[in-house]
Amino acid sequence: MREENREPGRRSMIRGLVGGGTVAALAGPAALLPPTVARADAPAAPGGDPFALPKFEPSGRVKEFWIQAESFEHNAVPNGTDAMMGRPFTAEQTTFWALGYRAYTPDWESPLDQDLGPNGIGANSGIPGPVLRAEAGDLIRVHFRNNDEHYRWPHSMHPHGVMYDRDNDGGWLADDEKRPGSAVPYGESYTYTWYCHPSSVGTWPYHDHSLPQTPPGADPTAGAAADAAHRARGARPQAGRTVPEQEGGAAHGESAHGDSVQGGSVQGGSVQGAAAGHGDTAGRQDRPRHPGGGHDGDQDGTQHPGHEGGPEGGQDGGQQEGGGGSQDGGAADDAQHPGHGGQDGGTDDAQHPGHPGGQDDGHGTGQDDGTAGGQDDGHGSMVMEIGAELGLFGILVVTDQQTPAVDREFVIFLHDLNRRSARSLGQGLNMFNGRAFVDNTPTCTAKVGDRVRWRIACLGEEFHVFHIHGHRWRSRQGYQGWVDSQIIGPSTTLTIEYTEDNPGDWIYHCHVTHHMTGGMVGRYLVTP
Repeated sequence: MREENREPGRRSMIRGLVGGGTVAALAGPAALLPPTVARADAPAAPGGDPFALPKFEPSGRVKEFWIQAESFEHNAVPNGTDAMMGRPFTAEQTTFWALGYRAYTPDWESPLDQDLGPNGIGANSGIPGPVLRAEAGDLIRVHFRNNDEHYRWPHSMHPHGVMYDRDNDGGWLADDEKRPGSAVPYGESYTYTWYCHPSSVGTWPYHDHSLPQTPPGADPTAGAAADAAHRARGARPQAGRTVPEQEGGAAHGESAHGDSVQGGSVQGGSVQGAAAGHGDTAGRQDRPRHPGGGHDGDQDGTQHPGHEGGPEGGQDGGQQEGGGGSQDGGAADDAQHPGHGGQDGGTDDAQHPGHPGGQDDGHGTGQDDGTAGGQDDGHGSMVMEIGAELGLFGILVVTDQQTPAVDREFVIFLHDLNRRSARSLGQGLNMFNGRAFVDNTPTCTAKVGDRVRWRIACLGEEFHVFHIHGHRWRSRQGYQGWVDSQIIGPSTTLTIEYTEDNPGDWIYHCHVTHHMTGGMVGRYLVTP
């Protein structure tokens, strides 16, 4: 049992190709091979040299996948019920235009059927994308096509854990915007080549890492306005404050000083007449911000769940999280944080369970939250990795001959979505595999005696605590030993293994309470 990217044990045979690819001899000049590297956690060579590690040895196999990015309407709560808190939802409240990866037969002829077996590609329903499986020594070749018919944004595929050169990275940068594969336009395709080194053994995420986009309905001029406001503020130092202090506070909507910005004055992190909840939309758009995200207190009312005292976690105007007093952001919903003197940052009339009167204490359940994309800290309207927020992610699995065979393998992706990026949502959602709330999220099944493996990954801005009721496993973090809960953060993974020994109707969930009540809970059924 462990959560690191190395899996001790034995198995007797090499797994077959998954995902409609082909197995072929690795041919071509030696230049095709990656540089020599070695497994990061391999034991030191005889003689004690910690830098003497095994060499990469290509297997001669090519694992080939045909992957397509697609857009589709997606209901995250199809049964319309939060079974934990007893709240009903309508389809209109929980449906958005999602993005997802799907695996196809060669030349993207037809989608592959789901395969939920321990060596399968998973549901192949788009969120998450198919499980891409390979072994140490393999070359992975991914033929990627962008078929995002709804948004028509450029997309990419960026892998973690494997090796690649710069043209196979899939990560976009503004100063290298023409880099191949970093922004594949709608209707076009690109082929990525990745290498599975011994150090690649484990569970890894892959995801869209293309250029930022402005969500439909957002203000596309926010970034330019932010830059102008930022430069203007830097030219007018305030008495008793340095320019860097202004840049870290006032220019990002965090100043508690009355400097004029675009016709509004910043006080306590809000712009009077623009974000005080009086319906002045033009004033809201003039708030200081910069590209890369939304701004706090916008009309969609998004904010980070669990950050009490305002959309910035109580950080606006130098306030501590959970502090009282006046808070930043629009107050058009007239909702107040219980126990706090200021206004809530939202306008969506979101409620936090257990808090009557339409009150919301900023958690990820109510949910006028901004759980992803860094969109609530006074930034502009462009969202980095918005494709990944809307569903373009999946899990990449690399094994070797020492990876133990299992009877059941569950793939669970933890992610969050807010109304900043998906404005059709009635509230923000905390999700497993694109679904929220028990009996919408995956129901995992096993029986006593099964060898069980959970492959778990996370993206976004939130840290989570993965917990399974009635079960425990051995952590490879030496200070922990046996555990039943482990922390997982953005872009990290857990690989959990145990022999099933406890029948029952259990739940698994994030143990950050407002994430659990915001949808991160699923059912785990174990039969005798």
